[in-house]
Amino acid sequence: MVIKKYILLWSTLTLHVLTGCKPAPGQRNELKQSVTPKVNVAAQSQQPVIDNDEPLFRQFLAQFKFAVKQKDKAALSNMLYYPLQTSPQWSNTDLQSSTSNYQDGLLSKKELPLYMADIFSGDVTRLVPASTEDDLSVIDAHSNEDYYLRLRQVTDKGTSLYELQKQYVQDNGKETSFGFVFGKVKGTYKILSYYTPWPLKG
Repeated sequence: MVIKKYILLWSTLTLHVLTGCKPAPGQRNELKQSVTPKVNVAAQSQQPVIDNDEPLFRQFLAQFKFAVKQKDKAALSNMLYYPLQTSPQWSNTDLQSSTSNYQDGLLSKKELPLYMADIFSGDVTRLVPASTEDDLSVIDAHSNEDYYLRLRQVTDKGTSLYELQKQYVQDNGKETSFGFVFGKVKGTYKILSYYTPWPLKG
């Protein structure tokens, strides 16, 4: 009799272990999700996260190239960040041997109509829509060049600067170039600078 009770008790415990304690399908994963906190990696490491903003830039670039092709002055005006930097690109070495002021090249929205035809010249309206990946670059996030550091001051933290630069031969046979630098400002990409080898203003 005692043996039978022991066997019955053992069978009950075994059945409880095999069935009663087994979590229902999906219960284990749901439990993990409910008790495991979501960790913000950036906050944990105290390091800025580089925003994956290339798709947004690509969308902006396509709109820019279309506006240039259509010579849409209103659209292009809205794509510019003001004041727009229009001085020829300078290097840190240039700053050591030059007395020029970068502020001389800043262009306000009010001044834009005076220089619109110079910025979006015939060469620009011809070459920008046809530009390719070879003309594009991402500016090194760790670059210490003063030119890019000044442009970064107005951009969203952790976002990238992109540059479209075109070198070509003019009708007179002389080589020249122009470029645009793009950056994200308050969530929207803008044209931060336009440059050629010579000053736009003055």
